[in-house]
Amino acid sequence: MWKVSSGQRCRFVQAVIVLFGVVAGYSQAPAASIQLEDDQPVSLRFFGSSNADLFTRELNESFEGVLSKSFVATASNGFPAGFVNASLPGFPWAGTMWTRDAGAFMRELVMRGYYQHASLEAECLMSLVEKDHDGYYSFPRFFKGAQPGSGSELDGTASIVIGMELLWERLADGNPTKNHIRDFLLQQASPLNSVAFRLQVQPLLSGSGEFGCGWTVPGECDNVVQNNLSRLALLATSRMADETGRSALAADYRKLAAQISDGMEKYLVDRDGSWMWCIDHKSLLPDPEVLNAATNRGTGILNSVVSMDADVLGFLPSTPQWEGMEHSRKTFLRLYETPLRKTEFDRHGIWTQFDAVAGGMLSSPSYGEGYAIQTMLLSDDLAMADKALSWLASATFRPIPEYELHRASPYYFYERMYPPEAVGKVKLEEGCGALNLVNVAEPLKVSRLILGVDDSAPDFVQIVPRIPPSWKGVEARNWPIRTRTGIVRANILYQSEGSGARITLKIAQGERIDDLKVRMPSKSGFLWREEKNVGSVHFVTH
Repeated sequence: MWKVSSGQRCRFVQAVIVLFGVVAGYSQAPAASIQLEDDQPVSLRFFGSSNADLFTRELNESFEGVLSKSFVATASNGFPAGFVNASLPGFPWAGTMWTRDAGAFMRELVMRGYYQHASLEAECLMSLVEKDHDGYYSFPRFFKGAQPGSGSELDGTASIVIGMELLWERLADGNPTKNHIRDFLLQQASPLNSVAFRLQVQPLLSGSGEFGCGWTVPGECDNVVQNNLSRLALLATSRMADETGRSALAADYRKLAAQISDGMEKYLVDRDGSWMWCIDHKSLLPDPEVLNAATNRGTGILNSVVSMDADVLGFLPSTPQWEGMEHSRKTFLRLYETPLRKTEFDRHGIWTQFDAVAGGMLSSPSYGEGYAIQTMLLSDDLAMADKALSWLASATFRPIPEYELHRASPYYFYERMYPPEAVGKVKLEEGCGALNLVNVAEPLKVSRLILGVDDSAPDFVQIVPRIPPSWKGVEARNWPIRTRTGIVRANILYQSEGSGARITLKIAQGERIDDLKVRMPSKSGFLWREEKNVGSVHFVTH
């Protein structure tokens, strides 16, 4: 999360709020009605190498660290229940909740089955957001304590909408937060209707912030990441509209998503077929001054176009739903072929986030290394992902000796990472430090992509494990899986065996998965195994 300089605001903001009010014309649930202890912990363990063990511990300690140190469980000291701090006290942006990061963390809470925590966060966000000058709810760049607001941070708005829709799909009928999310997203003043309003007069959406014109670049631009996220938010909410009997609205949202896709194809594809970072929202032409800004040249955020698609469209980019995959592949290769980035990756496994910032020798577990690993996994480039994961695990636990970090645990993910060659050439800044929210959220997503449980389709569940070659397997316990009839909890053990593998899945007695499909490696390539009405299953390939 690259948030201006480390010398800026590090204090908590004192304000008062009671999470009990009226949002969008309906009564919001009091925070006390959401019992966080009802959440069922899950276990996810990777094994077979020291880096697999290390990555497992880093994930567990960082996730628990955010829940215990950054997540506000009960309203206090001027912070509403469900507020999630961007950074720990003493670091930049403590006391603020960045909407992009909040949406990403809500997504991970949901997909790990922490539905009560996610509900509390969703209620908090709905209580704080205000309408923009056009009369639609639109999230600001960040919330400062309990101060409500609105803004033009499309990536924040879209990521929150996606997180809310994923939560809505998994909450039981009659759950108060499920009803609140439905009413919030399908009302006249919905953020989605703001998209419809704006697309009446322009082919793409303009927005501000890190995913707008870029970090440190003021103004609004038509950015490829913000537009793609908005497209995904429309597609996600169309599922809700369909399921609630609003088929015409669902069709409208899919039509708008197609319009954005067409606009991206027409205006945001560079000459070499890769994605262009952004264009001027008035002329619809690239602005060389913006594109050549130090924080935009070689930005790793471009890899998020493909990685974010997985949040809504599932884990298989080869399916027809995934549009623009070829542009994303060319973008990844163009970034990789940058001489310094290629040198540093081939040498260490670090995917540097910029070409110019910090001499091109800086990365992060989110926008740099994190998005790159997600792209590698989704592209089935497991050898490359293995190298990048090894760097992430080792550099998290054991940074270069000259880099002083202030953190309570050596297993906490932290914002800014450097290779040995950076010593003496650039200032080793700590930035937002350990447990910076988005730099925990994106490694959590990486772990889910490795496990491969994909319950995005309504009629079947598929598992697409992607185990790095130097690891042996993954074990998940009490893992939540959405089925046609509700949530089931599964114990899963996947083990690589030569060119093949074996997988065992068991769920509680009396529960079933209607249709289970598992992609398995074999000597002849990937094979699919399928079984109906599954309570337990064991598949083996050679």
